[in-house]
Amino acid sequence: MKLETAKSLALTVLVGVSLLVTLGLWNFKPDYPSVNNQIEVDMDIGGREVTQKDIVEPESIMFHQFNNHYGFKNPQKRQSLYRDMQSWVLYNFGIKESNGAPSNDYQVELIFPDALSMGIVKTIFKLNEEDTFLPDWSFKRMFITFDLDSKALKVHFLSENEQKQAIASVNNAEKYDLLWQYVTTHKDLKEYVTFDDSDSLVYIPKDSMKMTQRSFTVTTTDTDQLVDALFNKPSIVSRSNIGEPYFTDSISGMRLRHDGKLMELTSPQVTSNDERMNNLDVLKYSVDNINEHMGWTGTSNVEEGWNSEYNFVHMDAASNRLTYRMFYNGYPVYNSNDLTKIEQEWHNLDLYQYQRPLFSLNNSLGGESVELQSGLGVTSYLQNHPKYKVDDIIDIKVGYDLSVQQSASIQFYVKLEPAWYINENGTWKKIDFGDEIPINKGGS
Repeated sequence: MKLETAKSLALTVLVGVSLLVTLGLWNFKPDYPSVNNQIEVDMDIGGREVTQKDIVEPESIMFHQFNNHYGFKNPQKRQSLYRDMQSWVLYNFGIKESNGAPSNDYQVELIFPDALSMGIVKTIFKLNEEDTFLPDWSFKRMFITFDLDSKALKVHFLSENEQKQAIASVNNAEKYDLLWQYVTTHKDLKEYVTFDDSDSLVYIPKDSMKMTQRSFTVTTTDTDQLVDALFNKPSIVSRSNIGEPYFTDSISGMRLRHDGKLMELTSPQVTSNDERMNNLDVLKYSVDNINEHMGWTGTSNVEEGWNSEYNFVHMDAASNRLTYRMFYNGYPVYNSNDLTKIEQEWHNLDLYQYQRPLFSLNNSLGGESVELQSGLGVTSYLQNHPKYKVDDIIDIKVGYDLSVQQSASIQFYVKLEPAWYINENGTWKKIDFGDEIPINKGGS
């Protein structure tokens, strides 16, 4: 065989082998989950998705009959009525001047935890016309009055400065009768009184009330799932165990505080907050962001008749910072270490800071009934005790104090203890009665 022929044959064989290798590489399928499937699994930290309609709700629904005020004995009935209201159709939206709240002898008042842009009305309620014009001012209080002649309801959204109002109609006799029964018969309601020393309008239950102190086991958030959900490239995240555990990908940093019960994520590379965002945009971006990793870790037990959830309670417009608070059976839950709040701060449409607890309520360990002081007694106590300045009090509420309890058999559990709270200059604090007994306890 000539040398040239041998070279040609060898070259042909090499080309053939090369083609076979290439073909094999093209058809090779590695034995691991696809990127899309991996993301779908890793982005779930054990909660659920919600809508703005789910988490924006009034903190109070008051029924006014002349100068008497009534609210629900059971906050879950308040939540149920509000969910029903969200299905009502609002007709004939219009904007008018206002001199304050309506002066009708019979009316219903919804008080939201913070001011809301009127634009959110299209999201949390049902309008007859989708292109309804809504003003750019905000409201915190909403009133429902009765048109006795037509058996129609009038819905009033009162501006914060009380100089404007948006009015719509609800032409539904069944809903009219439902609210009329509440304001005239007071079924499922109890009497409330006003705390007149505050600059804002504050309603509190008049008499003493019995509530249940409960303990719960908890479900904790897996740290690996958290890293996978919150970092863009989890594979490059490093961990430091010097002091509190700290995770970073050199762009964002996540610190676990209070023995891993609280997470703080900060993205220093996000530009400074030199632009105030629209309130509706901040809320939408925040809800969508937490939905992406199933971060709404509320739980419920139908058989035991309890539920916990997170609801919107505050937005700082200057810093674009939102706060969502844990609620148990319709009552707010507080903790001195912020273990009952989800907070986010947004800078120019980017998430700058994110703080949240890393546990949710699981199984009830039982509880016992406790009796809280009457609203009249609380009012008298605040007015007469030197450590409280009534001019600084913005709001007063009944809620739960969440405390962490250590256990030898389980990692930890939490206790929810009913208590009275005041909002003093923007900060919620539990009223400390000490050994003193409030005046006028339990009656009028």
